[in-house]
Amino acid sequence: MMSSYVTSAYFTRVESWRQQREAELRDPDGWLSLAGLFVLTEGSLRIGSASDSDILLPKNAPPSVGEISFHAGKATLSVTTAQPVLSNGAPVHTVELEDNSDHKQPTVIKVGTVSFFVHKFGDQYAIRIKDSAHPAIQTFGSCLWYEIQPGYCVAAKFTHFNDVQTIPIGTAINTTTLYRSIGAVDFVLHDQPLRLLATAGADRNHLFIVFRDATSGQETYPPARFLTASVDAAGSVELDFNQAYNPPCAFTPYATCPLPPPANVLTARIAAGERFPFSLQSSGVPSKHPVHATIG
Repeated sequence: MMSSYVTSAYFTRVESWRQQREAELRDPDGWLSLAGLFVLTEGSLRIGSASDSDILLPKNAPPSVGEISFHAGKATLSVTTAQPVLSNGAPVHTVELEDNSDHKQPTVIKVGTVSFFVHKFGDQYAIRIKDSAHPAIQTFGSCLWYEIQPGYCVAAKFTHFNDVQTIPIGTAINTTTLYRSIGAVDFVLHDQPLRLLATAGADRNHLFIVFRDATSGQETYPPARFLTASVDAAGSVELDFNQAYNPPCAFTPYATCPLPPPANVLTARIAAGERFPFSLQSSGVPSKHPVHATIG
């Protein structure tokens, strides 16, 4: 049993993590700033806020920003507006747009409060649009959480695979992608042995897990939740489901979130971490070009 001091320190740690999570969502460049996602097709596409644009930007952008020429996975922007269009803080007139595949930093174009870049998902390329003045940022209150329960923070063992397991999975926008599992995490929760397949996290010695459990669709976001964890040299892992969180697609229709591999769909009930306010669930997504149109 945890001492009162340890328990208090643990509650403080988790609460601090949750506050940081909500602050990141409110960030002007966070997930709530997403305002559109347009799949790129071969040829030239007009981009701007004019209603007849091929790539429709929010209304506070110029009617015509320019044209994007897309061929064989390469996109180039030619600017037509007199309003300053910036890349890395410098004005541009013609610029090749580097995509964000393989964790690369993409070429981000900014015009006023609106920004956009090439987002690669699966074998498709799209223009992802953000607006730092998006109304969703202003109206966001807070996430919905289960009460913090120390019993959902468990010790686990990570077993590294000799070869990466490449598993086809679906996404939130009905495309397919690959879940590249580097190993399995075994743990016991409420006397039940469980296993989750993990992918490599953003940092060294970190794991990233996409999972679904018996609360999904009842109390938590139906498609999945995410969880990160650190692993030491001996393979020891602390899995803290009090820090399980909703994917970006729970907040915006313009995210391309992965769904869990079949092995990570648990029959166990994990009533911890972030819940989902079903009263706010989107009733539909407008569509223009193969993925999504913009909002705002």
